[in-house]
Amino acid sequence: MGKRDVEKRRITSLKENFDKKYSNKRFVERRLQSDGTVQIDVVLPEDFNVEEPLAPSAYGLLNSEIYNYIDEQVYFVPSEYDIKVNFTGKQIPPEEQIQISESLHDHYNLQVYDKLDDIRRNRLLGIFLLAFGALALALYFFLRLSNNNLLVLEIISIVGTFSVWESVDCWLINGHERKIELNNALQMALTKVLFNGCEVEMPSAKEIN
Repeated sequence: MGKRDVEKRRITSLKENFDKKYSNKRFVERRLQSDGTVQIDVVLPEDFNVEEPLAPSAYGLLNSEIYNYIDEQVYFVPSEYDIKVNFTGKQIPPEEQIQISESLHDHYNLQVYDKLDDIRRNRLLGIFLLAFGALALALYFFLRLSNNNLLVLEIISIVGTFSVWESVDCWLINGHERKIELNNALQMALTKVLFNGCEVEMPSAKEIN
């Protein structure tokens, strides 16, 4: 049996078992709550350091292992589902619960603004490439009437065509990918944080003052 036949056999075997073993639907159903949200449970061992050990405590950063685990779990959850993150195991005082909730939301809010900035820069790059490509192609057709230097004309034509295609890539491919990334970041920025099934009670503005 050749390599191609082996590859086809393995792909066929994988497809036959895909729905049963590797479906996102099954992953979501196991974590789906009665209110339609998907709950990600994070079990904190008693000796686990919740704060990032490499960062000053004043930064209020959570241990990167927490973010890594949450991101790994949420990767399989479609963006149309709202997320709850439920911390269990280690008992966390109410003050630390508030700090953890704020740190988690700050982390993903930063990602949202980063993705928004990426989308803006990608849009501007697409506009610039389209305008530059259009000018280059216009210059090509203008010089074609009076310039017999085929090499120069060919270079201008290639540059113009490449710029136009790159602008299309910015809007259709990169733009689509960045919108998906933004939706994923928004999904996590709006997540509800629970501790042992109870939502964190954030202090009101009056209590803060």
